[in-house]
Amino acid sequence: MNKLKLNNMLIEAAEKSFEENYQEAEKVLLEAEKEFPENHLVYYNLGVLSLDTGKPEKALSYLEKAESIKKNDCDILTGTALALQKCGRKEKALLCYEKALALPCSQYEKAVIYNNIGSVFFADGFYEKARDYFRKSLSEEKDYEEARQNLLLANTYLGFIG
Repeated sequence: MNKLKLNNMLIEAAEKSFEENYQEAEKVLLEAEKEFPENHLVYYNLGVLSLDTGKPEKALSYLEKAESIKKNDCDILTGTALALQKCGRKEKALLCYEKALALPCSQYEKAVIYNNIGSVFFADGFYEKARDYFRKSLSEEKDYEEARQNLLLANTYLGFIG
């Protein structure tokens, strides 16, 4: 019964988030946190919601709590890496992405990770290295539009400086 209640709460929060009703989504998740304080999914979803609303430091604390409950989870580590990246802690973000890649991940998850790593290098002006990661992303998921756009951008920059 409790598992069903948790699932319903997580679904309700996701629906509210998709509707961009972030305050209500957070309210549902905070209620879930009170009822299920040892469930990693509550903290993971609070972290994702915080990322979606531009609060990477807050996201980081929730994602670290999720990771303390469930170690070595690809999704949690990817979220943590993204939060670190958005907080400007690029080296730690790259280490976290690499750790996530060493875990069992779907092809799509790997594509997201490679794309995010490419974005770190692109932001630092390492366009060739960024291009390599965008290509890796597309080799995992050929229809990943964000990686395709990023690859085009990296190639454009390389054309200007090359």
